[in-house]
Amino acid sequence: MNKKQKIRWIFCVAGMAFRKWISLKNFLILLFAAIFLGEYVYRDMISVAQLTHLQINMLEPFDLVMSFQFYILVIPLVFCVLLSGFPDNSANNIFAFSRSNRVMWLCGQLLFGMLTGTLCILFFIVTSLLWVGRNGVFSKHWSSFMTDMYAGFPEIYAKNDRLFLESGTMSHGTPISVAIICVGLMLCYFMVLLQILCFFHLTGHKKMGMFVAMSVTVIGAMSVSFFEKISWLFPMTHAIFGVHFDKFYAQPKCKIVWSLLYFLVLNILLFAENVFQVKKCRIGDNG
Repeated sequence: MNKKQKIRWIFCVAGMAFRKWISLKNFLILLFAAIFLGEYVYRDMISVAQLTHLQINMLEPFDLVMSFQFYILVIPLVFCVLLSGFPDNSANNIFAFSRSNRVMWLCGQLLFGMLTGTLCILFFIVTSLLWVGRNGVFSKHWSSFMTDMYAGFPEIYAKNDRLFLESGTMSHGTPISVAIICVGLMLCYFMVLLQILCFFHLTGHKKMGMFVAMSVTVIGAMSVSFFEKISWLFPMTHAIFGVHFDKFYAQPKCKIVWSLLYFLVLNILLFAENVFQVKKCRIGDNG
């Protein structure tokens, strides 16, 4: 089998898995998660903006969610739930196993997972834009809502400080660049989660894989606030743009490039282990 055929089969495996994944149940899970963020974050931002007559940049609600450790938790946890059966090595996939080698099948499954993760993030971006709607404006600069609230309405700011990006975040990018970096970091983290789920599923411990993936996510996010000295050991911390910079002085705590290198090394190690495991797994063994 030549290189083109291998790539074709990787996409074939990913396509079969993606078609099987698309369902009303998964759409409803995404929808309920988006509604939760809308009710808890976006609606309050709009209310405060209307009260003060300050404008919101259309991308700022999404940037806020992706930059704050407790808001961002929703996205990877939902992602884990959406891929609770990942990877599918059931007997239904015997065709994919027989026509491609196991490493190609693994690559196809990971590609499917990343396609699902990309769709998940796009869904949250679109729903945040729709939620803000006519209450927001498109601009390459941070809005008056983020830059002028503290000086103009200190009491309102103090009561609603959870609705504002920290100065360190705004000092190191524009709304568009922050959104792009946030998406990139989250996709890197999704790959880590996929490989954790994959490892435990292939070794016959599917439920343990889900527990580990969710625990790493929750503990990593909580460590930012409660165990800062060890927080950078967790991949979740590296996925949060806002914690890379000091809150008041805007100095980098950890450069983005170091987080990308961290994800690269971790994913290479996990992939090597999964390649070893997939060569031993049995078709039809769901763990």
